[in-house]
Amino acid sequence: MMYVLLGTTLVLFAIGMPVAFAMVLSAMAAFLSLGDVPLMVLPQRIVTGADSFPLMAIPLFLLAGNLMMGGGLTEKLSKLATALVGHLRGGLAQVNVVNSMVMGGMTGSAIADAVSDCKILVPVMIKSGYSARFAAALSGATAVIAPIIPPSIPFIIYGSIAGVSIGQLFLGGAIPGILMGLYLMIAVNVIARRRNFPRGKRPTLREVGSALRISGPPLMLPVIILGGILAGVFTPTEAGAVAVLYALALTLIGYRSLRLPELPKILIDTGMQTGVVMLVIAAAAPFSWLLAREQVGQAVVQLLGVIGDDKILFLLLLNVVLLVLGMFLDATAILIIVVPVLVPVFDTLGLDPVHMGVMVVMNLMIGLVTPPFGLVMYVVCNLLKVSITDFTRELWPFLLALVAMLLTITYVPELVLFLPNLAMR
Repeated sequence: MMYVLLGTTLVLFAIGMPVAFAMVLSAMAAFLSLGDVPLMVLPQRIVTGADSFPLMAIPLFLLAGNLMMGGGLTEKLSKLATALVGHLRGGLAQVNVVNSMVMGGMTGSAIADAVSDCKILVPVMIKSGYSARFAAALSGATAVIAPIIPPSIPFIIYGSIAGVSIGQLFLGGAIPGILMGLYLMIAVNVIARRRNFPRGKRPTLREVGSALRISGPPLMLPVIILGGILAGVFTPTEAGAVAVLYALALTLIGYRSLRLPELPKILIDTGMQTGVVMLVIAAAAPFSWLLAREQVGQAVVQLLGVIGDDKILFLLLLNVVLLVLGMFLDATAILIIVVPVLVPVFDTLGLDPVHMGVMVVMNLMIGLVTPPFGLVMYVVCNLLKVSITDFTRELWPFLLALVAMLLTITYVPELVLFLPNLAMR
C-alpha cells in the first residue's frame, strides 16, 4: 500500500497536478489497493480533516490581515519602519526587513507580506536605485518572518494536528521571528556596504513620535491577541474573531480608511484564500490517516535505533529533510502529512513539542522562497517581472542568514521556550 500511495503521489506531482487533487487521487489508489477498507472512508476522512475548531482561526486571521491591508494600515506601518531604520546604510532595504517584522503581527501569512512589500516598498526601492532582482529576493526572504511572529497560520495548523497549545506556539515564535529580522538586517548591512547603497534621511524625534502615534493602534493587534490568550479571556480561535472586530473598528471608524462598499471584495478574497488552505488540509487528511494506519511513525522511531538517541544528529537530519521537502511541496500539506509521523519521534527523544513546532514551521517557511517550487518566490517574481535565475542569484546571502537562524533555534531551544515557560507554565 505504501508503495502505491507514495508512487502515485510522486507521479502526479511530476506531471504538475495541484497538490490537493494529487493527494486525494493517490489516497484513493491506496484505498483501492487495500481491499479491506471501504472507499467510503476516503470522503469521511476528507470531511473530518477540515472539521476542527482550532482551524476556524485561519479564515478569521486571514480576514483581519486583509482588512488591515485593504484599509491602508500597512502603509502606516511602513512609515514607522522608515522612521526607525531608514537612515541606516541601505535604508530602504532595512525598512523592508523591519516592515515584515511588523507585518508579521498583522497577517501571519508570508504571501500577504510579500505582496504588500512588492506593492508598497519595492517601487520606492527601485526608484532609489535598487535593482528589481535585489528587491525581489529581499522581499521574498523577509516574507518568511511573517508566519513566525504571532499570530501565525502555520502554527495554528501544527498545534491542531500535534495537540500543542497554539498560545504557546505563538509565544515561542516571537523571539525567533525578531532574531530572523536581525539576521537579515546584518546580511543587508554587509551587502549595502559592498554595493555602497544610499542612506536615507535621519528623522527627527518629532517625526519618529508622529510615526509611532499613527501606527500605534495597528501595532496593538498582536498585543491584544497574545494578551487575551495569556489572560484566558479567549481561545486562539476566538482571538481571530477579536482581531477581525478590532481591524474593522480601526479601518471603518478609527482611520476611516476603508469604505463599506469595499468590504465584499475583501470578504471574497478571504474566502478564496481560505478555500485554498482548507482544501489542502482536507485533502491531506486521508493521506495522513493512511500513514498512521501503516504505523509509519512507529517505523521512524525504530529507524532511530540506527543513530541512537543522538539528538544533535537527529535534529540536523530533520532540518535537511524538511528543507528539501519545503522546496518541492506545499507547506500546509507537509505539516499535515509529516507532523503525525514526527510527534511520536519527538516523544521518544524527549524533545519539546513547542520547540519542534517552531523549528518545523521555520523550515517549511524557508522552503517558500527556495527554488524550484517556492510559492513566495513565484509570487514575487511574477509581481516584479524578475526571472527565477536572477532571484536565486540575489537570494543566497539572505538564505544563508535564514538557515543560520534556523540552526540557532534548533540547538538553542531556550530562544523558543523562554516566553512560553515564563507566561504559560
